Amino acid sequence: MFFQAGITVFNAIFQLFLIAFIAVICVRAELVSAPQIKALSGVTVNIFLPCMIMAKTVTSFHPGQLHFWWTLPLSGIAIVISGLIFSALLFRFNAEKKHFMVLAGMQNALYIVLPIGHLLFPDQFDLFALYCFLLVLGLNPIMWSLGKVMLAKEAPVRLNLKSIITPPLSAIFISVALVLFHLAPMIPRPVIAAMDLLGGATIPLAVFILGGTIGAISFKDLPCMKDIITVAVVKFILVPGCTFAVLGFSGHCIASPLICSMLMIQASSPPATNLALIAENYGGDTRAVSSMMLVQYLIAIVMMPAWIALWQYYKS
Repeated sequence: MFFQAGITVFNAIFQLFLIAFIAVICVRAELVSAPQIKALSGVTVNIFLPCMIMAKTVTSFHPGQLHFWWTLPLSGIAIVISGLIFSALLFRFNAEKKHFMVLAGMQNALYIVLPIGHLLFPDQFDLFALYCFLLVLGLNPIMWSLGKVMLAKEAPVRLNLKSIITPPLSAIFISVALVLFHLAPMIPRPVIAAMDLLGGATIPLAVFILGGTIGAISFKDLPCMKDIITVAVVKFILVPGCTFAVLGFSGHCIASPLICSMLMIQASSPPATNLALIAENYGGDTRAVSSMMLVQYLIAIVMMPAWIALWQYYKS
């Protein structure tokens, strides 16, 4: 059963990486330029993804049926903090390795997780996406505040509310508030349908952007093998292992199997691609961050299916 689950999950994830690989080829062959990928990412992050968040949240979020919804943002914080603590310990609190600690602690919570959920849980994808959006409520502010500070190489980074409250995070806050204050029914159905239509472009674009972003990364200046292994151990063994143990022993897999599956996918996800953008914009070591990210995504091709398959086997 484990190998059957593994093959099923691997096939699903392999489809995504196949699309991403096509994007890599397009970037490498200069059919698509890095600025075009950046522009496409901007449109997706600022328009398509917020529309998807608004549409899925106002139609699928029912606090009366999801009494402990507030634990999802806390779970996002817990996953990040555990990764940062593990990496800090393994890197022995070496300030010169703080950018690698961020990569080990902050996962790609949407661009790779949503497409995987779309393939693995097509009948429950709206709920799966909602759970991801609620989790990001806790993760996103940490990435754009603490993550930004740790990625900056020398001068201290000045934090401002505008950089922390991104369009997707704003969409989550607004849509959750609309539901909690019972204002969601006032939104005309054609408006929700239009947002859902625009949001539908997020999944394929997210995978293509992910591949295009990775394709622009060079193999030059690869970090030393010790650093690569350290980040991989935290990202693909310690964090998902702890998540597996907590979910398994707490019995949550019986109460909400979809949430548990989402958390396992989140815990085994590779580093957020936004971290390379943050490093570039705020004086970080962009080459080291990008090359480390490239290696970790290659490792994720094997490790993500393994953890997801192990969880599917365990809960069955």
